[in-house]
Amino acid sequence: MYKIRRYFQGVWKQGKMVRWPKRKELATAVATVLCVVIFVAICLVVDDLIISKLLQDLDGAFPKGTSADSSSAAAAMRVINTWLMIK
Repeated sequence: MYKIRRYFQGVWKQGKMVRWPKRKELATAVATVLCVVIFVAICLVVDDLIISKLLQDLDGAFPKGTSADSSSAAAAMRVINTWLMIK
């Protein structure tokens, strides 16, 4: 029981040594985190849209129900080349 009490006394003592941020510092940190999160979210949405469109174009370039042949590969290369020219 003494060890548990001593442990929590140490925790309390260390807690008093913590330098808590002022309101302005906290607001700045929160704003920074929110800006970074929003920026990353926008980047992910744009990336998702680009990859989705590319995959749709690739899916439409291949004929359905046939085996892969040189015309399918040529169609895929046309789509990829078109996308590379856009970028």
